[in-house]
Amino acid sequence: MRKMERDDEMKKTYSTSIALVETVADAVSIIRAALPEKQNEERVFVLPLDSCGKVLAKPILVSVGYRDGTTAVDPKEVFKAAFKARADAIIVAHNHPSGNLTPSKADLCLTEELKSRAEWLGLEFIDHIIITSLGFSSSAEVETR
Repeated sequence: MRKMERDDEMKKTYSTSIALVETVADAVSIIRAALPEKQNEERVFVLPLDSCGKVLAKPILVSVGYRDGTTAVDPKEVFKAAFKARADAIIVAHNHPSGNLTPSKADLCLTEELKSRAEWLGLEFIDHIIITSLGFSSSAEVETR
């Protein structure tokens, strides 16, 4: 693909938004809009933000799970999406089609791994959010309790 075509494609994918994330509920509302109406599998999104919390792009899908309710998330894909959007900070979120708001052991491990790698890369890792039809669960809110 020629450079000009790539630049045009980037503008479509990573168009600047005026949305500002000030609360977990703000992030959840933005990410919910990206989820399909019928949720049969887990979907993992990255929400790229600037240093003031301004949303830089629509939620970026980085992984789609399996029918058994599990998802393999490659941290490289998470950070590739963040860097393409020129993010200073990220929120990672995924849905639990089962409706269970409790993070799995794999969810907790992923959160710790992404936090560690983000720090090393100079990105602020704000939160890992689980979204269901019943509500949401925030790793950042759990840590502050």
